[in-house]
Amino acid sequence: MRTHLVSAALGITLGSTACTRPVLYYPDPVPDADATPVARPAAASRPNRPAATPEFPDATVAVMGSSGSSAIDAAYLLSRHLVVPVAGADMSKVEDSFYEGRDGGRIHRAIDILAPRGTPILAADDGKILRMSTSELGGISMYTVDPDVRLVYYYAHMDRYNDAMSPGRDIMKGDTLGYVGTTGNAPKDTPHLHFQVMRWPADNKYWDGEPIDPFEALGGVAKDRTHQKGLKTGGAADR
Repeated sequence: MRTHLVSAALGITLGSTACTRPVLYYPDPVPDADATPVARPAAASRPNRPAATPEFPDATVAVMGSSGSSAIDAAYLLSRHLVVPVAGADMSKVEDSFYEGRDGGRIHRAIDILAPRGTPILAADDGKILRMSTSELGGISMYTVDPDVRLVYYYAHMDRYNDAMSPGRDIMKGDTLGYVGTTGNAPKDTPHLHFQVMRWPADNKYWDGEPIDPFEALGGVAKDRTHQKGLKTGGAADR
């Protein structure tokens, strides 16, 4: 009887482990000690097109009208046609962890893309490099801004920068910004890019803008959970 109980317990443990994703530690963007708000840069010149007026499908406009500024930001983000910021990454294998809970009652508010150490980190959008910094949580990180100065992109846990990059440099989608690593508070055996998108804030503290979920804009596909309806919470399918 005792042997049977031990075997059953072991089976439960193994089953739970098989459903567990790597435990990652997620930094909120934070300024270095000497970081100060910066004046909002001028939007890039775009002949024959208003700088802050993206073109949206009629259906998107309807959503924007009913859902407020957050929907407008999400629609604008979609209009940017982002590049997946890790070379060779398959978004069908990346989970949307934007709303997942984290230690201290925080919400992730970003997505993580796992890749081998040294994999190129690519500029998701055109724009300009705002800052290259190192912090205890994010490690070697970079902040960039889109050409219309509406979105801030935060890339964290880099192994190192591309030597050609520097603050103030203009960048284009697909440019190599740096390389995947585990700096900061990332687990040393789980190299990944922590990627966050934020609205440019009114107080110009670019590291503290309201986050926007970039998963759909990067081509991510939400998991179909309709088959889970009616199941009790806490089952293996919910892990």
